[in-house]
Amino acid sequence: MIVAFAFGAPSHTLSNQRIAQIASRKAQELHISIYTQLDVRIEPDIEVRRVKENPGNPPSTWRIARGVVQLAEQQGFNEILIVAAKPHLPRALRDVERAVREAGKDIKIRVCEEIEQYPEDSWFCPDSTQDRVRSKKKWDKREKIFKLMPFFIYKNIATKVMRY
Repeated sequence: MIVAFAFGAPSHTLSNQRIAQIASRKAQELHISIYTQLDVRIEPDIEVRRVKENPGNPPSTWRIARGVVQLAEQQGFNEILIVAAKPHLPRALRDVERAVREAGKDIKIRVCEEIEQYPEDSWFCPDSTQDRVRSKKKWDKREKIFKLMPFFIYKNIATKVMRY
């Protein structure tokens, strides 16, 4: 199963187009489904499950990670392939790893190597509606807080960001 994390909004930003293209190609190549967000437009004829969200209010990385682990378990997948913008990758990987550990499952996690084709600075989109992904400086400021924060606090905040 593939999990594709959006990087900003809307779907036509360069970063989200890249994420969608990488995830779509990999899903076609491996004949597997994708779990993703509204702002990642996957090619037709690929099975896509979307995390529940309200437009303009994206789910947290942690919520997506927990959702993909639950879906992988339900559908009998023993591997999750992560597609995320290079700057977002460390947190996406950490959250999926923690979600697997929390679920007590034996699910292998891999990162889609195609992400490496693009330099880290090229993922930032000045036209995004989300200020945090418009520049490396803004992103790093926010990520530094998440990195320094104990995980149980991060998890608590990320869980409360959007509940249904």
